[in-house]
Amino acid sequence: MRIDVLGPIQIAADGQMVVLAGQRQRALLAALALDFGSVVPVDRLVDVLWDAAPPASARLKVQAHVSSLRQAMGHGLRAADGPLATRPPGYVLGREGVDLDLADFDALTAQAKQATESREPEAASELYGIALALWRGAAFADVRSPIVRSAADSLEDRRLLACEAKAEADLALGRCDRVVTELRQWLVAHPFRERMRGMLMLGLYRLGCRADALALYRDGRQLMVAELGLEPGPPLRVLHQQILADDPLLLAHPARSPAGTAAAALRA
Repeated sequence: MRIDVLGPIQIAADGQMVVLAGQRQRALLAALALDFGSVVPVDRLVDVLWDAAPPASARLKVQAHVSSLRQAMGHGLRAADGPLATRPPGYVLGREGVDLDLADFDALTAQAKQATESREPEAASELYGIALALWRGAAFADVRSPIVRSAADSLEDRRLLACEAKAEADLALGRCDRVVTELRQWLVAHPFRERMRGMLMLGLYRLGCRADALALYRDGRQLMVAELGLEPGPPLRVLHQQILADDPLLLAHPARSPAGTAAAALRA
């Protein structure tokens, strides 16, 4: 069985797409997927399904929704095993026989981080690329539960960190055109991410687009001052000064240049 939650929820079982009944069934599956392989207490599921106003029969209704979800997945009403199992004090979406894109994303980004620490940027870039390709949109895009939406926001931040880490690996490999192409669209949606802006500036500079790199800093600074009342952080300001001065170290190998140091500071 394949379950995809990095976008609208999708389930494929035995080659067939599973149709979920409604919003609460999606919220139930989302809560179980967020704790994939671990028991989710019934009280937690009540909070996810009804937020602050659960009915008096909420615990019984959770059982009914679990049974309905099991039926949709093609398993018995009282299945003790299978993909959705009863485990006191709640239920667990088991790992055996279930592929979850969120779990795949976590595994791939962990491998990519190890590759980065081992100074293998090509492997890191490839792994981050595979991980990011799993996303089809915002996580749990068709789930309205406030608890799930909050978790989705956290997942989006992890997605952006992976995007930035991939860009850093690509800069180390000299793939500046790829970095510029990929980061431009991300920065439009997330203009206050200084690490992202800094790597895009560096990519533009290394492609010979010095004026564009300086304009990117200027636009970002104006936005931060107007919207947040803040100046850019020290690493971004240092990179800006290096570009103004045409510091030759900006074109050096990232591991030996201040730009590498700036990227590490932006990451932090």
